[in-house]
Amino acid sequence: MLFQRIAAILISLLAFTSALHAQTEAFGKLRALQSITSQEAPKEVGVGVFIDQITFVDQQAENFGVVGTLFLQVDYPELAFDPEEHGAEYKVYSAEDFAEAILETETFPPYFIFRNQQGRRFTQQSTIVVSATGTTHYAERFTATFQAPHFNFRRYPFDKQVFFVEVSSLLPSEFVEFYPLEEKTGMGDLLGEEEWILANPSIAASTVAGIGERDTSMVALRFTGKRHVQYYMLRIMLPLVIILFVTWATFFLEEYRRRIDMASANLLVFVAFNFAISTMLPKLGYLTFMDSLLAGMFVITGSTVLVNIMLRRMKTTGREALARKIDTYLVIWVYPILHGIFLFWAVKFFLI
Repeated sequence: MLFQRIAAILISLLAFTSALHAQTEAFGKLRALQSITSQEAPKEVGVGVFIDQITFVDQQAENFGVVGTLFLQVDYPELAFDPEEHGAEYKVYSAEDFAEAILETETFPPYFIFRNQQGRRFTQQSTIVVSATGTTHYAERFTATFQAPHFNFRRYPFDKQVFFVEVSSLLPSEFVEFYPLEEKTGMGDLLGEEEWILANPSIAASTVAGIGERDTSMVALRFTGKRHVQYYMLRIMLPLVIILFVTWATFFLEEYRRRIDMASANLLVFVAFNFAISTMLPKLGYLTFMDSLLAGMFVITGSTVLVNIMLRRMKTTGREALARKIDTYLVIWVYPILHGIFLFWAVKFFLI
């Protein structure tokens, strides 16, 4: 009986302690919120993003992976200290210790999010260094996947894409104002991405709609990428040109039956080639330059089978002279001009 009473008293004390701790934490957050609403000018926060690696570029999902470092710089006079008394010019905090120190000063940390982040962000390591004057430097090495909604593949494989890493404040612009740290922004020399040539990093600040549609400050790292065109020229363009020349060469055979056999076999080769490279092409709701080439050349290659069947039919019905005349025009004029017109249209419509 006595043991049960003691246990009940201990449970009551633990519940009271937990409730008191929760109330104290809530009161601290309330005081921090009051300090936010009472400040006269927005707190300026410097933002820099340095990309060390591009782990992947997924064209179909329109996203890309990044291993990089995020830098934040902000002044907290409340955290200033005497370096002689402390024995060092800097104080180093963990994220938890810094949050407690900020809470005691009744101010707020520079809350941020990666605006175009997909999924969770893995933080490899982070550190917070505060100088004697209160200038705070935050550095975080992270791995994350970012959305790339600005991709446009109409000119594929001669397209040039724009990539963004967007860092946005969680608080409205009247409380926090982000500005770019250009000296801490850039890209490494060994990004690890072989398909794309990535370059031209630049960073700029802007204002976007945040939570509750209130204006929020944002800093975005922008860089561009283009493909290694030599790969596509050798693996796609060159085989396609060879298939077209073989199709054209069938017109020089005098026997129409052999023409039909070779044109049909060449059409099957084209179908197999199309299936082989289909996994390389992005699945989109609109045509790209490569899609138009493959579709147009497939139609022209398929039409040669029908034309040779027609010429064979004319020969068997006693109109061989007319068939030979039509054949001459096909070899010299129609087939080359048809390809030239189609190629001119594709280049003008998609690339120019």
